[in-house]
Amino acid sequence: MKFYLKVDEEAEPSVTVTCKKVTCLVRKIEEICALFDEQEDVIYGYDGEDVILLKLADVSYFYTKNGKVYARASGEEYLLKLRIKQIMEIIDDSFVKINQGCVIKVNEIKKFAVSFGGALKVVLKDGYSDYVARRETSNIKRRFGL
Repeated sequence: MKFYLKVDEEAEPSVTVTCKKVTCLVRKIEEICALFDEQEDVIYGYDGEDVILLKLADVSYFYTKNGKVYARASGEEYLLKLRIKQIMEIIDDSFVKINQGCVIKVNEIKKFAVSFGGALKVVLKDGYSDYVARRETSNIKRRFGL
């Protein structure tokens, strides 16, 4: 089997399979493509017993509290069954990790506040604030030109 990859930032992602007959492998590829298409910009949040489909475009930030991961979307908090590491694999450049337990959407940032000791604090439009970890400070400064 040969594999060809063509990167085109303008094109819609697609997969073309050329084969002699439909096999189990071809069906698996089809399932993966269908799953990717459905799940590309959504995650599942939990509000008590209810499962809520959250669009990443509606999420302001992800954070940890008491060992659990939450998403803040449309003014509400939703429990996630993902870890921050898994969220980092799903999101795009519209989000930035500021510390080990917080990932925020860039366009939700209201301001950066610098403390006397040099610690950098991010304040969001909804009032949420958190400190930037030392490990992430250089990345944040580089990304925002600080």
